[in-house]
Amino acid sequence: MPPQPGIGAAPALEPELPARSTPIRLSPAPPDVPRSTYTRGRRRPRAIAWFGFTAFWGHLRHLVASAIATENIDSRQWMVPDAPPRLIERAADVLSERGAKKAPTLVEAMGRDLWIDFVADTGDDVSVSEAVARLVFGTYELEDGTRLPRGDVLILGGDLAYPVATVREVSRRLVKPWNRVLEELGDEVPRVLLAIPGNHDWYDGLDGFARLCQAPCAFEQTESPLSQRALHPVTNEFPVLAWADAFRRGVAVDKPDTMALYGYTSIQRASYFRLPLAPSLELFAVDRQLKRIDPRQQAYFRVPSSGARIVMMPDPARAYGEVRPNGALMLNAIGIDAAQVPTLFIAGDVHHYERSSEGASLHVVAGGGGAFLHGARVSPRGAAYRIDAEFPGPRASRQMLGRLPWHVASGGSGWLITAVFAAGHALALLAYVNASPRAALGVSFAMSVSVAVGTALLIGWRRHRAWRSIPFAMAFGLLTGMLPVDVALIIDRLGVFLTGAGALPRTFWMVIAWLVATWGSGLAFGAMLAMIHRLGLNHSQPFAALGSPAYRHFLRLRVDHEGRVEVFAVGLVDPLAKDEKPLLIDRFTWSAHSPLRHDGGAEDDLTSARGDRIEEHGDRPSG
Repeated sequence: MPPQPGIGAAPALEPELPARSTPIRLSPAPPDVPRSTYTRGRRRPRAIAWFGFTAFWGHLRHLVASAIATENIDSRQWMVPDAPPRLIERAADVLSERGAKKAPTLVEAMGRDLWIDFVADTGDDVSVSEAVARLVFGTYELEDGTRLPRGDVLILGGDLAYPVATVREVSRRLVKPWNRVLEELGDEVPRVLLAIPGNHDWYDGLDGFARLCQAPCAFEQTESPLSQRALHPVTNEFPVLAWADAFRRGVAVDKPDTMALYGYTSIQRASYFRLPLAPSLELFAVDRQLKRIDPRQQAYFRVPSSGARIVMMPDPARAYGEVRPNGALMLNAIGIDAAQVPTLFIAGDVHHYERSSEGASLHVVAGGGGAFLHGARVSPRGAAYRIDAEFPGPRASRQMLGRLPWHVASGGSGWLITAVFAAGHALALLAYVNASPRAALGVSFAMSVSVAVGTALLIGWRRHRAWRSIPFAMAFGLLTGMLPVDVALIIDRLGVFLTGAGALPRTFWMVIAWLVATWGSGLAFGAMLAMIHRLGLNHSQPFAALGSPAYRHFLRLRVDHEGRVEVFAVGLVDPLAKDEKPLLIDRFTWSAHSPLRHDGGAEDDLTSARGDRIEEHGDRPSG
């Protein structure tokens, strides 16, 4: 096997591949060229429609959870985080069949380079989940002969399932499709499972998260991780009815005691942890719950260290060319200054791949584990930092945004917004028919105010330039609120012109007006979402409405004895398309002493992946 670039002098012994595993040759990422369509899943459960009634349940859970998730009701206060030596001991016990022995760090325990897989924002469309599982659990080979075996450790970066990571949703959107792939691979030699929760995990109070990711206590009688009950948990098919029946009978809803991924063993007891990876490198995995870092966690992470750190968080400190307040507050809470302390930051939450530099530190966003895509920033103005690599790029993102108005108007984003518009327009048209156009204008004005307030909240006017977002929201509110009256006036006159007075009942024309106004409002809502992304006002909601299954990815990290980390970002452009091949979308080496180096032909890969970004700014990124 040829020498491995970027990894240090310690023997780079590789784990053995299972007999049936054949490495897949990774191709470089293609240029940022748009595609006409991306394949959507057809099996149930399908992807969450972000402006649908199912997602509304998730938003309601968010509101309730945020209201009660105060310092007075914080389950992290009941957690006793693992001391790093104890966590290493548990990891070595699990990995003993892979050659691990007792040692102060995981690389020393393995006696070779350590491989870690990181994937975040996972369980949504079940077909995409299965495709992502095949991606994550594959073994790969690069064009220069470098082999990428499956990780010894799998780290889930938060948001296990959508819209709320309940036991039911984690089971059917993550555990079952992933286990179908893992059981097919048939590698039973144990690996370690670690995780940090995201906001969607906390909406259910970590119930689903804990049943999959929390290690049992020594006194608990638990089932084998390979038992059928753990691998194929049975959950309530109709959870609302099950809850109502349990409430009536005064009992708890029946849930599986535990869930498991085939071949993986959970070892953590708290929702956050520290893990010594190499003599000069430690991993910090942080949990902010729904608000902020708690005092116990601050004390746990505020420890002196002379080595480098990888910090994994549920929210990035940077994304879309902007500083993200939640991530920045987390770093401040645990006393890490990216500009002063060389650190590799890895986070999910944003369903996009992005890498940027901050002094000797690197920020990597990798939330491509299966949920809907967040596209790249397309506004050339207002970026706070330079983006060095991303997947997808601005060209593909702009092309996808062009389909958003029709997608929303046709119900692809769900029918909740359409239903709200339909109800408001019906009231306005009833007033128009039964009273007068002036009365209808009053109803339309009230609707305009409601839509404007809702739009401002959706944009996030307190965070995204109020002087731009508030006038925009007012204009959109006025447009949609007045639409039914304008359409009614036009159709009223058109009906008389086409058929003569009294030829058809006026009610018929008002139904036509109602349908046209409702469809037009959906089209306008989609156009508004596309526009706020193009203007840089909001980058999340437009692509959430689009719900694209494209551009899935995960990270494979190799850590050597010297604490150097080589990172490979592996992805699929269209995960459900036939004959789609995995791609190497980014590759770099990082350590505290030499924070960034591209290896081999990686610079060409990065240039192709971000070609449009280079064109926009008129300069060539340095390697």
